[in-house]
Amino acid sequence: MANTIAFPSTLRKDIDDGTANHVSFQIIGGGLDEDLFKIHMYIPQGFSLGDTATFGSIDLGVINATKSLINNSKEEKNEADAEDIAIGASVMKNLGLDIGGSADAALVDQGIAINNQTTLTFEGSSIRTFNFSFILVAQSEAEARLAKTIEHTFRKYMYAKKEGEFAIKYPPIFRIKFLSGDEINTNMPKLFDSYLTGLTAAYNTQGGNMFHADGSPTDIQLDLAFQEQKQLTRSDLYDLEDVAPGSIQQDFTYPEQKTSNGQPRGG
Repeated sequence: MANTIAFPSTLRKDIDDGTANHVSFQIIGGGLDEDLFKIHMYIPQGFSLGDTATFGSIDLGVINATKSLINNSKEEKNEADAEDIAIGASVMKNLGLDIGGSADAALVDQGIAINNQTTLTFEGSSIRTFNFSFILVAQSEAEARLAKTIEHTFRKYMYAKKEGEFAIKYPPIFRIKFLSGDEINTNMPKLFDSYLTGLTAAYNTQGGNMFHADGSPTDIQLDLAFQEQKQLTRSDLYDLEDVAPGSIQQDFTYPEQKTSNGQPRGG
């Protein structure tokens, strides 16, 4: 049976009633204290997710000049023109043969410059990062203990586990879903399995240095930073068969999980 935590304590009833828009953190991986661990909290205000593509550049001028030099080497020419000088200078500079700046001097003498023909190169999409900032205001000592459990669960499974003397095992990943009631909220973005890369906890941020009778703070601000496990492509996010603009929908299928004995399990 899954070990599930919901904060605040009223959230569980709202989920059962189907009225709660919330976010679920499911911890997946070997070495957990429980086979499956979920944390449910209300979606914090102002969640944002950025998608970026990475581009580089390549100077095709040198490459094309070299090709041109090879192709033209079979032709006899009585005099060098500006194009020949630019080609020769490009090749010399590319091969590191521009001793004493002779290639540049030749270009200056002719009043010409090398056309680098710089072109963008697509290198893929950047691995996405995102953050959550929760303020867990505890109305009772019981809720304060629950907030403490949430804080320490995130921190515990951010760290790697020691394997022997010289190796460490990867920390578990987090499967994060936006939910409406107990169904996926398709109006919010799909997040891919992610590692928790940073955690900051601040105590009693909501005015006054107040504590419950057992010494627990009245609130904990929990800032969590995540990075997705892999670089995405279009098919990870969308059904490639949906080509009509009005039918574009996110693909909310998730990889199968495995139990400790390697058998598939839903979720």
